Amino acid sequence: YQSAAPSLRSFSEGPSSSEEDDWGAEYEALTAQRNKNIIMNPAGQGKNILPGGYVLKKYPKKGGYRKVILEHSLGYFWAIKELATTNKKPILSNNAVIPAAEAEKFPFLGDLVNLKGEAASIPDFFTRNNRSKDASAKCTLVAISYKDFGAQLLPSWIDPFDMAFRKGVNNEADRYEVVRIIINEGRMVKLLSPFITSGTKKNVPESDHANTLLYYGIDAEEFRDILRMHNIYSGYIFLVDGIGRVRWAGSGEGTEEEIHSMIGIAKDLTKRLQKQLPQSQNPRIGKRVK
Repeated sequence: YQSAAPSLRSFSEGPSSSEEDDWGAEYEALTAQRNKNIIMNPAGQGKNILPGGYVLKKYPKKGGYRKVILEHSLGYFWAIKELATTNKKPILSNNAVIPAAEAEKFPFLGDLVNLKGEAASIPDFFTRNNRSKDASAKCTLVAISYKDFGAQLLPSWIDPFDMAFRKGVNNEADRYEVVRIIINEGRMVKLLSPFITSGTKKNVPESDHANTLLYYGIDAEEFRDILRMHNIYSGYIFLVDGIGRVRWAGSGEGTEEEIHSMIGIAKDLTKRLQKQLPQSQNPRIGKRVK
């Protein structure tokens, strides 16, 4: 299921202004940035949300539409209600790997710091060890949360991925990586960052501290919109290939079927082409056979 973005023709039917026209141009640019391979849940509100956190409301008498702040239209508890209507899945898992020709780059987000205090930015962090720039050299499971509730859903994906690729006897474990990203937004979060970081360290195994990235900023709205993470109460999962492209996405708590599919796709992403064998092993004509 793919929902089409609202058309800007809607605005021309109602009262217009230069401010609306300016926003319309910005809207088109922001909409073009959205990842087209992410599937919005038809039972959720995300399919109706415009860039910038707006929805369209129709004029009851005059016709036409106007943009309204999301919370003013749907209420301040819309996201919590959506968790119930979508079974905590604002976006649906892709049924198959996103083809390389259609795959889009993971969006940029800077000013991140890991639990060891080291600065990072994405997607560069995902590809930092891939010197060959080979798309199949690596597969990264990216787990994103904004609230504790969403973070608690992510182990349902992370743990099976770890068991399949990173634990036990696996000679290619270094080709698979889990990166947790915790988004903290607001004007006060930088002041609270020491306490947030300390609490996060207690909940994440020390072996994963280097790959747990925290963002402290006023907002990461554009980043959130590109990946269609409108509901900040859920958790989001992405498979990223060796050159930083999103090849699969999901949300909420992983079902057995979804996890089986995700692991299969991760294996497909890391398949390397076998070296072609010579077409014939026969001795050349005229060569002495020993």
